[in-house]
Amino acid sequence: MSGPPFKRIGPRPLGLHLGLSSSTLSSALAALPLARENKIPWLDGLQEEADALAEDLKSHDLAHLMQVVGERAHFHVSEMLSGIKKYHAHPYQRAMEEPALLHQVGAMRLLDYAPDAPSGSPIVFIVPSLVNRDYILDLMEGRSFVRALAAAGLRPILVSWGAPGDAEQSYNIEDYLLKQLLPAFDVVCEANQGQTIHMLGYCMGGTLAVAAAQLRQSALSSLITLASPWNFHADLGAAAKMFLSQKMLWSAVVEQQGSMPVDILQSFFASLDPNLCLKKFGLFNRMDMDSQKAREFVAIEDWLNDGVPLARRAAMDCFTDWYTDNRPYRGKWTVGGQTINPEKLNIPVMIAVPKSDRIVPAASALGLAEQLSKPTVVTPPSGHIGMVVGRQAARGLWQDVIDWVTG
Repeated sequence: MSGPPFKRIGPRPLGLHLGLSSSTLSSALAALPLARENKIPWLDGLQEEADALAEDLKSHDLAHLMQVVGERAHFHVSEMLSGIKKYHAHPYQRAMEEPALLHQVGAMRLLDYAPDAPSGSPIVFIVPSLVNRDYILDLMEGRSFVRALAAAGLRPILVSWGAPGDAEQSYNIEDYLLKQLLPAFDVVCEANQGQTIHMLGYCMGGTLAVAAAQLRQSALSSLITLASPWNFHADLGAAAKMFLSQKMLWSAVVEQQGSMPVDILQSFFASLDPNLCLKKFGLFNRMDMDSQKAREFVAIEDWLNDGVPLARRAAMDCFTDWYTDNRPYRGKWTVGGQTINPEKLNIPVMIAVPKSDRIVPAASALGLAEQLSKPTVVTPPSGHIGMVVGRQAARGLWQDVIDWVTG
C-alpha cells in the first residue's frame, strides 16, 4: 500500500495525545493498589460497585495484577501507535467537485451547492464553525450533508470561512458577524427576494447563527442549530476547566502569535475527551485498510487535523466571553449594540442534540432550548461529528433537517 502524496502529521498535537494516553494507563496502574484496598474517593453512586471491585481484586495476587495491567497498558499503547502509523501511510485523498462560488469577502466565501435549483426551492443558509474547515459538511462521496440537501430539492448555500487573512486578523466575534456573515446573508436575500430561507448553524456556527437569526429574523423562515453550545458552563469536564483556567498561558500565546494556533485549539478539544486518541486509533489498527470504513476514518481524521487558527480577538471572545463568562446563556452577549436573547426569536427553531456528543455536552446545547418558548429538539443517534457524516446520518440528522425544511 503506497502512502499519500502529502505528509500527514496528525493526530494533532501528536505529542499531547501520546502523553495523555500514556498518563491514563500509568494512572490506572498506580491506582490499582488503592482500588484493591477500596481507598479511592469514587463518585456518588459508584460506591457499591467499588466495594464489589475491591473484593474481587483482593482475591488475586497484587504482583500478578500489576503485571497483567502493565502488559495490557503496553498492548493498548502499541496498538494506538500502530494505528497512527497506518493512518499516516493510508492512500486516501479527498476528491470532491468544487461547488459554485456565489460571493466572497476577504477569506470568507459563499458556496452554492445547487445553483441550478428551480425557482422557489427552499434555501438553507449554513454557518459552520470558525475553527474547523467547512468541508466536514461535504466530506466524501456518500457522506455529504450539503449534497444530500441538494438531492432532496433544497438549495444549500454554505459559508466557507477560510483561514484568517489580512482583513480578518483583527476581527473579534462581532466583526465576523457584522462584516462578513450578515452582509453575506443579505446578498442571498437580495438575490432571492420572496423565497423561503432557513438558517442552519453547526457547532460554534450555531452560536453565531442564533445572533444572526435574531438580527435578520424578518427574512427567515426558521433557525436550525446542530450541536451548538449555548450554556458554556454546563457539564464542562475537569480537564477542560483546567485548560480554561490557564488564561495567562494561552492568552500569552495568542498575543505572541497574533492568533490562537491550531494545536492550542486541538489541545482544548483533546481535554474534552483525553482518551479518545487511544481508543479510536486502536480501533483503526484493527480495520481492513482497504475497507470503506477505513477510508471514512481517514477522511474524518484528515479533516480534524486540517483546522485553522482563530484570530486573536475572536479567540479571546470565545475563551473569555463565552467559556469563562458564559455571556450568551446569561443574556450578556451584545452584537451591533443589541443584546442577543433567544426569547426575541419569533421564528420556529429546531435544535439537534446528538446522543453521544463529547465536544458539546447535551446540557450546553439544550441551554438554548431553555430560553425558547416552543423549540423542536431532535436527538440524532450519534456523536458531534457522526451526526453529520456517520453511517446513520442519512436517515438521522439529514432526514430531520429535510423534513423540517420541507414540512
